[in-house]
Amino acid sequence: MSLVSARRIITACVLPAAAAAMFVAPGAASAAQQCSGENIKGAGASTQKLLHELWKVQFNTSTNKKACSGTQGSKGKPALTEYQPEGSGFGLEKYGVNGHAFEAGTFSYVGTDEAPNKKQKEEIEGNETVKGSAPESVQSIPVAQVAITIIMHLPTGCTATSTAPGAAGRLVLNNTTLESIFKGGIKKWSEIKESGDKLEGGSCNAETPFKVFVRKDESGTTHIIKKYLGLIDGGVLAAEGGLNATWPELSEGKPNNTSWPTATAVERPTANGGGALASAVAGAPSSIGYVALADARKNGGFSKTGVGGPGTEKFWAEVQHSGLSSTKPTYADPSTNGDAEALANANCLKEKYTNGKGTRFPPASTAALWNEVTTETKESKYTICGLTFGLGLSAFSAYPGTTSGVATTEENYLVWALEPKAGGGQQLIKNHDFEPVPSSLVKEATAGAKLVKF
Repeated sequence: MSLVSARRIITACVLPAAAAAMFVAPGAASAAQQCSGENIKGAGASTQKLLHELWKVQFNTSTNKKACSGTQGSKGKPALTEYQPEGSGFGLEKYGVNGHAFEAGTFSYVGTDEAPNKKQKEEIEGNETVKGSAPESVQSIPVAQVAITIIMHLPTGCTATSTAPGAAGRLVLNNTTLESIFKGGIKKWSEIKESGDKLEGGSCNAETPFKVFVRKDESGTTHIIKKYLGLIDGGVLAAEGGLNATWPELSEGKPNNTSWPTATAVERPTANGGGALASAVAGAPSSIGYVALADARKNGGFSKTGVGGPGTEKFWAEVQHSGLSSTKPTYADPSTNGDAEALANANCLKEKYTNGKGTRFPPASTAALWNEVTTETKESKYTICGLTFGLGLSAFSAYPGTTSGVATTEENYLVWALEPKAGGGQQLIKNHDFEPVPSSLVKEATAGAKLVKF
């Protein structure tokens, strides 16, 4: 597949050589000198909020040769000055998805846990100033792995117990129960009973129904968990908005991504983002939700001793990682250090990613479609993991409002973020509730980052 646009053919007249040089194809110019660009802004996945709080500082202080701390390349210090964590859908809209105004000239970096699907990719590329001038220009570049936690707030007066190894003081979920919770098949705490699960307490009522909180906005974490639920149940579900669709179909774009099975009667926080959902569950006794590990730990209500974590009313659950069998299921925690206050890694090491149909990833290049990526129900570690992406364009010049300086810094930032050596982005995210990009994908992801040009 071609990753750069063809030269435009000028047939109207013969131009002087100096004027003809102005018509070099988008993306075809040589790379600008490292660190010679201008400041950039980003928007998108709330999952990446804590990632960029770390990265945007380190990009301008690291001595790694791929950073921009004032000693590398042109010795400039262009920065990611702002990242708006309003959700993956919000970020995609900055690139013109959902009929939104194209704003990549201002928000060149888009973070998303929901890579653009075919329709969204075509919508982005439809913003080219000359239609078709930059085919396959959208690059979906994996920058980290995330684990989606199932957070729980028990009814008032209740604590939990389980006989599953390592799960004392909490509940565990087999895959069938997990899916049934989110499609509305299970509605009371007493129905969660695998591996010795039960609620305790003198004033505890295990027959209490629970609320299921979901994201208000179009969300990449929603995309990841719905893709996973589709591995458990491939049936068609009656969903909000009059939809009849499978879990994978409900994971894609507006309005599907925000639509849930009607039987679940979901509730939503008042604000966008994973932090808002974590706060909603933390503040609502008898509720269940899903957020990225970093958001769950940052909230504090699910992991701080005496406030959350094992033995309290609020914690995150372990999830079955041994497939779909109910015979001797085993469970894994989303964090490498369990439900604890200290930061750790997302428990996604050596994750097996597929397209949900048994075909292993990755796609052929970052210019291909990555929206089908999911895991398997049987993994060596935690199962509900996903890739989070940085979007870029291999021909920023083919789009309105963009500049060479912005494109240069976008490329520099992405290449450094994928650097696995000391002082590089992949090393720095360790023990910050993410997991680096699988080693098998780093080369392909870095090649895609280097395609980002003006």
